[in-house]
Amino acid sequence: MMAGRAATRWVLAPVAAIGLVACGIGSEATPTPDQSDVLVIVTPTPGTPLPRTPTPLPSEQTYVVRPGDSLSAIATRFGVTEAAIQRANNLTDPNAIYAGQELTIPPPEP
Repeated sequence: MMAGRAATRWVLAPVAAIGLVACGIGSEATPTPDQSDVLVIVTPTPGTPLPRTPTPLPSEQTYVVRPGDSLSAIATRFGVTEAAIQRANNLTDPNAIYAGQELTIPPPEP
């Protein structure tokens, strides 16, 4: 019976040694480049609002009328009303614009 136990010890000893070396026990544990060089990626937490920068207020612009332009087309292009362009330019007749005329385009109303 002792011979059987001795044989079992000799079989288990190499298996145990392999397990200890695989776990880093019994060998000198030095970090490999993969273990010491760690890249940490930080992302914002979902739902956390980012700081907002104020949106600059639009200012008035100058537009030179081109052949074929109409006051309604110009108003649509800039997102303003015809009446707003008429007021900004003291126009009494919206059909009396001409090519080369400089118009002040007011900022869109909120």
